Amino acid sequence: MTLRNISGQFLDIWAKLTMLQRVSICAATVAVFASIAVLVVWANKPVYKTLYADMAEEDLKEVSENLRQKSIEYKINGSAIEVLPDQVYDTRIMLASEGLPKTKNTGFELFDESKFGMTEFMQNVNYQRALQGELANTISAMNEVAEAKVHISIPKERLFVQEEDTAKASVVLKLMPGARLTPDQIKSVSHLVSAAVKGLTPQNVQIVDTAGNLLSEFLTDENQPLLLTQTQINHQKEEEKRIEAKLRNVLSPILGDGKFVTKVNVEMDFNKREVMKEEFGDTPVLRSQHTLEINSKNTGKGPSGIPGVESNLAEPDILVDNIVSEYNKSEETNNYEISKTVTREEKTGGIIKRLTVAVVVDDKDAIETQDGNPVSVRRPRTDEDMAKLRGTIAGAAGIDPARGDVLDVSNISFDTADTTLDNLYSQREKNMELISMGAKYASAVVILLLFYLLILRPILKRLDQAKEIDEEMLGESALDAQLSALDITVGDESGFPKTVDELEREIEAELEESTPVDVEAVKSKVMLKKIEEQANEDPEMIANLMKALIKGS
Repeated sequence: MTLRNISGQFLDIWAKLTMLQRVSICAATVAVFASIAVLVVWANKPVYKTLYADMAEEDLKEVSENLRQKSIEYKINGSAIEVLPDQVYDTRIMLASEGLPKTKNTGFELFDESKFGMTEFMQNVNYQRALQGELANTISAMNEVAEAKVHISIPKERLFVQEEDTAKASVVLKLMPGARLTPDQIKSVSHLVSAAVKGLTPQNVQIVDTAGNLLSEFLTDENQPLLLTQTQINHQKEEEKRIEAKLRNVLSPILGDGKFVTKVNVEMDFNKREVMKEEFGDTPVLRSQHTLEINSKNTGKGPSGIPGVESNLAEPDILVDNIVSEYNKSEETNNYEISKTVTREEKTGGIIKRLTVAVVVDDKDAIETQDGNPVSVRRPRTDEDMAKLRGTIAGAAGIDPARGDVLDVSNISFDTADTTLDNLYSQREKNMELISMGAKYASAVVILLLFYLLILRPILKRLDQAKEIDEEMLGESALDAQLSALDITVGDESGFPKTVDELEREIEAELEESTPVDVEAVKSKVMLKKIEEQANEDPEMIANLMKALIKGS
């Protein structure tokens, strides 16, 4: 089949198609070529990698201009700039050598280059700029902070200390998307800035974010109690969550998820105390002992000594006239000490003052046989089971009866109607998802089937018909070639056509025996040719013959 025949057959088939089939074929062809074009473009599209992200507007402009001058392909994606993957690191080194990007705050590298003729005022300004840049770079190193700006107000030194103003500072933070600073982190930023500036206190550091929220409000003296109260409440909640988590870890393997509810209330004592206690023992201890003995004997001699001395003596008056006198004195002193214990105890705040734990347990699921069939039923828990659970919960939560802790464990049948409805709804949603998914696939199959039945199948069928017609035409052409080689005479000397038997005998004599011939086709062909020649020679006879045939019919 030649190309001309194929194109002709296609045009014939196209002419016989309906408008809907033509539009469908055109749409399918356009969709196929468009898909191929998109895939080719997407496959050949260059992939870019981020060079710098979250760039300032001025840095983005300078970097893009620099890349344009160096003929480096780049793409701007929001606040980020992207280049080809194999050029990322080389481009960064090249830009860094030129001091780009410039968003990073300049620190003490301002003093790397000495400048002559700089006044003291300029030196002070550069020092303040360098200090602000160093603090901003340090704060930006935090994971939650994307960018930081620090502004410091350093007062001038005065002759008298009373006349000096206090230093102040303000910090502007650009946080990462979705990030938040905790009070401890805000407090650390304020202490970091205040420690770097002489005479600056944390209360004089104001911290705000780019959304205009004041983050350092709690650092003032009047708001300190609020911060302390909030911290205490958070600590109490964390303690309650810790105990509840411990109870869930213990009860989940025993009862199963959804079979119990735990609530913990913790009363905490945040008062700070210093207790000093002295204890004395019952048995005294001898610490020291003093014994004094005096023995005196006089024999009656004459008076002697200095007048007035005997009034100062502890001894009695000295007798005279040979009278003998004696004096004996014994004195004993015992010092005892009682044992004493001094205890000094400092109690910090944040201890548990009282603990209240409430646990509600659902009924127990059991399998019972009803009418010979196993059925799941719910039964209340026995007293023995509840006693075991109560002991387990008390041990896990750390219940101390001496402290006044309260533990309440009860068995209540849970209402599972909502759960059943939720399960039904969820099952219905799953079924709807499956149905919708099946409908999508079914619609795709139907579309493909309709495309095949309405478009592809008629085209293939017409192509097959065209092929058969072509084969028949080829067969007839071969037959014509065979017939043309024959010497067929449609008339004799008398002018009347030969009979069919005579023509067949002549054809059989001319043709080879090995060549298959369709006799009926040959007859038809010969008759048509004979009628055509006769009509050309004697049209009146053919007209009369047609009239006779019409009248006879």
